[in-house]
Amino acid sequence: MIGGIIIGSFFDFPYEVTLYSILALLLFATLLYKNLIIRYIFLYVSVFLLGVVMYQHALKEYTIENESRQNVKAIIVSSPTQHGKIVRCDVVVANGRMAGRRVRASIMRDTIGQRYKRLGIGTGIECDAFISPPKDFGEGNFSYSRYLMNNGISATAFVPTNHWRFVGIPFSCLSVTDMLRLRATQYREELIKRYKASGLNDVSLSLVSAMTLGERSMISKSVREEFSATGTSHVLAMSGLHLSILYMFLTFAWGRRKRWVVVSLVNIILIWSFVFIAGLPTSLVRSAIMLTTYCVLSVSRYEAKPLNTLSLAAFIIVLINPMSVYDVGFQMSFMAVLGILTLVPWIMERLGERAVFRFPASRICFSFIVVSCVAQLAVAPLIAYYFGRFSCYFLIANVVAIPCTYIILLLGMLLLVVPVAAFQGFVAGILNSVVGFMNSALAYVASLPYASVDVNVGVGGVVIMYVVIIALLVVAHKLIGTRHTKVAF
Repeated sequence: MIGGIIIGSFFDFPYEVTLYSILALLLFATLLYKNLIIRYIFLYVSVFLLGVVMYQHALKEYTIENESRQNVKAIIVSSPTQHGKIVRCDVVVANGRMAGRRVRASIMRDTIGQRYKRLGIGTGIECDAFISPPKDFGEGNFSYSRYLMNNGISATAFVPTNHWRFVGIPFSCLSVTDMLRLRATQYREELIKRYKASGLNDVSLSLVSAMTLGERSMISKSVREEFSATGTSHVLAMSGLHLSILYMFLTFAWGRRKRWVVVSLVNIILIWSFVFIAGLPTSLVRSAIMLTTYCVLSVSRYEAKPLNTLSLAAFIIVLINPMSVYDVGFQMSFMAVLGILTLVPWIMERLGERAVFRFPASRICFSFIVVSCVAQLAVAPLIAYYFGRFSCYFLIANVVAIPCTYIILLLGMLLLVVPVAAFQGFVAGILNSVVGFMNSALAYVASLPYASVDVNVGVGGVVIMYVVIIALLVVAHKLIGTRHTKVAF
């Protein structure tokens, strides 16, 4: 299916002919049920063509005509953020031929009346906007237009100063998904206000909000650069790491009752509530699907096979949104987890049994190093392609960043669920110290010589890098697999 989506983005297949071909192939697969090889070939080809159709259908939904000036009514569905002379936010159009579509709006600030300060999530506006299709900008391999389409945004809009006004628009014009996202975003804003009232300083507030609620708009450019240079940007983006920490906390809290049906149902509801509040990032959705599958199978006493669960998560995400294939978070999340699931057990089986790793502390440290190295190896070609850099001291930086992330996430959750002023002040003080230590350590690592190396690769370079990595792993498997003996050192 992913192959069909990729090929469909390069070649224009006749839509109706492709649909009829899928039906014919499925019919032949049904009639030839005795010949397994032919049946599977027909099934795989039909799924490939389904990917082509899915991409074409999604592209039609997000494609608009050339730039035009329109009078639209819309509801703001994301937190307005200031960028120089404009305020940027996502809106859902409520009237006209673009009704129901999401648009990324750039509203010029009115510095005299300062009405822009009253813009917020759920605010209704009517404006004369210049609406245009998403466009790519700048250098590099990152596609801004595909990034917008992956987030369900069909167009961009520019609204001049004083060409808009506040209006009341009922939420009934929103789809169920948009309504849920809107309510989750409003609730996230309320939680951020709790953080502000607890006594967190500006830097701590921005990082704690990013790590626990997925709100990254408050992080300064210098802090982003430090995390990027040290290879720890993944702790800022909501990922499986954050959800796994939450799930571990829930499992510990339930104790022996963790396999009860009611407990598993509550866990699933809490997990997906967290994902909605964080804005439904692909990496979190992937982790939530895998954890949901694990919860269901653990109750039914079936064993959850990690690779099958990962494949199921990818299938569901791509089926719902074919544009996810081009999402950087989707690619990096699945490649990292795929590398961890396939390589870490193999490495631990061959090296983890040595005498020095039989102690709990040394085994935990060794497992952490293996997981970090494998995850970095799995996504290194993608990082080089999208970001043009490679972090040389990622292992040292992650030794600091990941334990601090555990502490920040757990204390941040406690800060939200325990509404006692004295306790919140105490926890906020600890969080300020932890965040300050983490920032100082990462700033030091980023200042070291050759902390990051600039690289420039294209699609062909990414393919070659993965081929080389796979070839080296095959050679290592042959050598270690034949010479493996249990040696104590």
